[in-house]
Amino acid sequence: MAKHKVALVSPGKIDVSNIEEGLAGLDYDLGVHVCASQGEVIEAIKGVDVIINRGVDMPREVIEQIDTAKAIVSIGHGFDRVDDEAATDVGVMVANTAGFVTEEVANHTMMLILACAKNLVALNNAMRAGEWPSARASGAFGQMPPIYGQVFGLVGMGNIGRATVRRAQAFGLDVVVYDPYLPAWTAQEYRVSLVPGLEELASQSDYVAILTPLNPRTRKLLGASFFKAMKPTAYFINCCRGGTVDEAALIDALRNKEIAGAGIDVFEQEPTPPDNPLLKMDNVIVTPHTAGASDVGVIEGERRLGEETARILKGTWPMSLVNTAVRAKIPGRAPAVNNI
Repeated sequence: MAKHKVALVSPGKIDVSNIEEGLAGLDYDLGVHVCASQGEVIEAIKGVDVIINRGVDMPREVIEQIDTAKAIVSIGHGFDRVDDEAATDVGVMVANTAGFVTEEVANHTMMLILACAKNLVALNNAMRAGEWPSARASGAFGQMPPIYGQVFGLVGMGNIGRATVRRAQAFGLDVVVYDPYLPAWTAQEYRVSLVPGLEELASQSDYVAILTPLNPRTRKLLGASFFKAMKPTAYFINCCRGGTVDEAALIDALRNKEIAGAGIDVFEQEPTPPDNPLLKMDNVIVTPHTAGASDVGVIEGERRLGEETARILKGTWPMSLVNTAVRAKIPGRAPAVNNI
């Protein structure tokens, strides 16, 4: 039997040892390609069985040039670098490594909620500047909203959203959710209340987080009308993708004091420019798209890249299939299994 051919496309050099751990036991040839253009990506993916995407854009123009590859396996929860609808059109599976940063992103979301509520950055800075009396006064007398008994509004309740719900409830928050794809029985299981519209969620919530994938349906999902519907005492958190929010509308809402503050890990443009107003606002806490980061996160994600690739090469479905509609075009595959 001929060796399986796998192409790994990346914007820079990468150590493939973790990926190869996930591929252990297979007879394969792994080609590693550093790609700086769409043309280089197209050349790299010709004549292979599976494409591993370690962070390059694959729009429709690239997807339509796939000749023999059965699947694209992309690292991370997000898959916005890959046009999954185009992949479905040409009968190519798209898989991601959902799950490997679920707990970390949920932790980061709660960290930003707590840091906003407790005015953490401002108090830390005041203390370091030797301003104990003014810092203590601002922290002790009416400058901090409560957390227990407040309403947490969640936009999108997938894996990360569910992990965040568990944490929010542990802090005594009542959770309301907007997710048109969430079954009612799942909402009942997690003891959350479903709301039919975004603005209804905004008007009820003291803290709002968005945890949805970025795709054509969610791009700029939250805009000016959403922020105007929020309470002026409420905080907004984004740890999914910057493109899900109209950033200019968020900036205006903060400037106009339509909302109390925000915790932002992701931006419309990354790296975000140094003159982005969000970086200059005292009521905004910012982090550089690191919600999923941990000492072991990248290792686990890369190993899962290899494991999902191995499942596909062995003739089964991947564990985390993004474009589920492609199943109708690919008959005869066995269900995914953990013991690859």
